Amino acid sequence: MLSSYALTSSSLLSRFLAAGFGMLALFGPQVQAQVVLKAQPVESVEDEAKKVKPAVPEKQDLNASWATQKEARAMTLSVPAPRGQIVDRHGIPFAQNRAANYLALVMPYMDGASDAQITAFARTTIAKVNAALGRSWSLSDDRVLLHYKHRRWLPLVFSVEEGLNVEITPDMEQKLKPLLGGSLVIQAAYLRHYPQGATACHIIGYTGKTRPLPTGPIVDGDPVFEEMEGREGIETAFDSDLKGQSGIVNVLFSPDGKRLSEDVRRAPSPGHNVVLSIDYNFQKYAENALKKHTTGGAMVIMDVTNGDILAMASNPGFDLNEFVPGIRQKRYEELTKDPHLPLYPRSFRGEYPPASTFKIVTALGALDSGKVDAKTQFDCPNALEIGDRVFKNWNKDGEGSMNVVSAIKRSCNTWFYRAALESGADFITNMALRLGFGERTGIPLKAEGEGFVPTNSYLLQHRGHKMLPGDLANIAIGQGMVLATPLQVCQCMAGLGDGTRIPQPRLVLQVQDMGDRVVMAYEPKDRRRIDLNPDQRATVISGMVAVVNGGGGTGHAAAIKQAEIAGKTGTAQWRISKDQNLAWFTGFLPAGKPMFAFAVVYEGEPGEDISGGKKAAPIVNEVFTNIFEKAPADDPMLQAMKEVPKATMVDEATSSTKSEEVQTARPAAPPPPPPKKGIGGFFSRLFGR
Repeated sequence: MLSSYALTSSSLLSRFLAAGFGMLALFGPQVQAQVVLKAQPVESVEDEAKKVKPAVPEKQDLNASWATQKEARAMTLSVPAPRGQIVDRHGIPFAQNRAANYLALVMPYMDGASDAQITAFARTTIAKVNAALGRSWSLSDDRVLLHYKHRRWLPLVFSVEEGLNVEITPDMEQKLKPLLGGSLVIQAAYLRHYPQGATACHIIGYTGKTRPLPTGPIVDGDPVFEEMEGREGIETAFDSDLKGQSGIVNVLFSPDGKRLSEDVRRAPSPGHNVVLSIDYNFQKYAENALKKHTTGGAMVIMDVTNGDILAMASNPGFDLNEFVPGIRQKRYEELTKDPHLPLYPRSFRGEYPPASTFKIVTALGALDSGKVDAKTQFDCPNALEIGDRVFKNWNKDGEGSMNVVSAIKRSCNTWFYRAALESGADFITNMALRLGFGERTGIPLKAEGEGFVPTNSYLLQHRGHKMLPGDLANIAIGQGMVLATPLQVCQCMAGLGDGTRIPQPRLVLQVQDMGDRVVMAYEPKDRRRIDLNPDQRATVISGMVAVVNGGGGTGHAAAIKQAEIAGKTGTAQWRISKDQNLAWFTGFLPAGKPMFAFAVVYEGEPGEDISGGKKAAPIVNEVFTNIFEKAPADDPMLQAMKEVPKATMVDEATSSTKSEEVQTARPAAPPPPPPKKGIGGFFSRLFGR
């Protein structure tokens, strides 16, 4: 059921046109937000007749009639439809509509009046308003004359500041009560309303004016108030579904500008409602944790079974209501110049070096090559010379001999250098592409980050040679040329959690009409088959379980009591010139039967000492602790957790227990930019997790 802000009908349009010339109800009984507007009553035909002077010869009467009646007008106007709602998977609203009231001038017909008389009338009327409200609103003489000449039958809004309409509050309306009617009216319009403020702001997006209201001669189809269109996020991606169909009304005016009749030819049809896969609570927990722990970061949570994106949070964000009806230039400049980039959707647009989270890809690729298996041991010193360069481990003391499980648990760089060099570049990069890196996921949001995976074929084309050993060593630990979005890293974990396929990330579940009927459904589907070797997958997962639960693991801070987490930390150099590093934590849970995949990235401040275990892992702990502790006792998610066995963990003892440090290896020079590719719908609890 719609809330009181979800305007879908009659009263707004009847109020709007009553303000200037009246209007029949156009919608149905659905509207719940009512505001009564004041307007001068239309004089009756009898009252008009009393004004006609008698004893005028018939011929003169006819001439006068012809001369006067040409000032009468019949016009066909367009009535913009209210936009549909955007809601979470359980019907919690992110975007709705509400009524807004503005002050408008209605110009009477002034036969023979000079330009000075017309502009003086407008100034006098507005001056009375300013005196009553303590404002300084105005209209230029040119604007008044242009409106009088071409559009005087329609109200002209003048409660405007910095180019934006200013709403009239109930208190302001009370002060204006003696002035309302005749030439001063309150005009209604639709406004977008974002009841959750900044929550999911980068996903929802905002609207803006489709075009300014016309100022020239009235033509058929002119809108009665400003139309809105999507500018960012779901608002623009599903604009055609959300905007509905405009209504059409014919209105007849008398020679002196009074409304005589109207005929509704077509009532506005409200837009459809878009149902997201986002779970409001998951999203809020993620955003709250990011605000608490980071100045810049992101978190994505996906349902492993169907690809549903349950949270896709970026910090910092912004209040969407600041863009309603439009944002003031000063505030917009503050947002765009903020060094922490609040308008930037890090979760799906930010491209970062994935750091040691990419070691999961390297491990799978090396195992798939057949040149490395679960028992393969590599000596792991504190550094390794490759070509004419030295590639360091984060642990300055070295780690000794390790297998893949221990290497994942300890995040040992030198083990992964050796494994990648032994296997060859193709097995590593092919596994990355297989797991969804280097291409957009296809969510319906513009400018999704593509990421980048360098391959031998790419380097041959752009550098004239295949991948060099130093390049491969960097890529093996998620540094150098390889880039990924948090959404891509989470998608990879969903694929690993399933083992046989990567689910297509799904952000929109359905589009519904106002009767809750589904007009478009987006069914879960597989993005691609990956068919990981079960034994190799189990080996890698064992290492990931050890990261969180094993002795010397780098991700102990992520552990929660409700479920066993399989995870991987990561710490990377990022903005080297500013001495800024990144911290990652990614994985899935429960490890024995994955339900949720996740990825967290933490942007360090310049000079800040960070690691994935210290900075990103605690965010995972906080978010999933909230999810499980605050869920209803009968939630199917909690019931499912009780039946999940713990994953088998092989824990190879190691002597060192230091936390992971920043990886230092990087390529000698950045690669040329990769070639760009193209980008690839409520009101009841219908959708399970």
